[in-house]
Amino acid sequence: MYTIYTFPGTGGFAVEAMLEAGNAPWKRELIDTGKDEHRSARFLAINPAAQLPAMILPSGELMTESAAICIYLGDAHRDTGLAPQPGDPGRAAYLRWMVYMSAVVYTADLRCYYPDRYTSDLSGADAVKSCAVEQMNAAFAIMDEHLSRHEWLADKTMSVADIYLAMLASWHPDIPALKLACPRVSGVWDKVAGIDFIKKANTFYKLW
Repeated sequence: MYTIYTFPGTGGFAVEAMLEAGNAPWKRELIDTGKDEHRSARFLAINPAAQLPAMILPSGELMTESAAICIYLGDAHRDTGLAPQPGDPGRAAYLRWMVYMSAVVYTADLRCYYPDRYTSDLSGADAVKSCAVEQMNAAFAIMDEHLSRHEWLADKTMSVADIYLAMLASWHPDIPALKLACPRVSGVWDKVAGIDFIKKANTFYKLW
């Protein structure tokens, strides 16, 4: 059984969407970040980085980093159809965008909402946030341009990369502006949001 440690507002949404799509048994363990439970001795014994989500695999091994977990689940449970496999024409784009989003957009989100973590001078927090939003917008624009030539991030097939994109888009600080500037990103988000297993995952995370 998979065990996911998570809480609303974290990248656990994409992971749970993958779990909902698959047939493997799993359970959720709540770690309330509002109560600093991610810094408790109990959770630090599981993930010393104090980050959510974290997942214990059926083997007992720990996995962290939501994008990595999603890639792992896509390869481990091919029946979901949410991860282009080696040799598939969409595999390269799929890996490209999963890493790009986790390295660029996700980190920009963190700097936007927690700017004080990224400066030793709190008077500069507003500048950190402003720069983060600019980087976020630039990244979404790059993906929007890609989607002008492809139906999905991995070309012709929806993958967990599109779910990840929808999650990150829902975290944008100005969603109306994002939808106006990046209509293709918005279109992917709308298509993803209408899928049954996504709706089921969203009953807990309430991203939209």
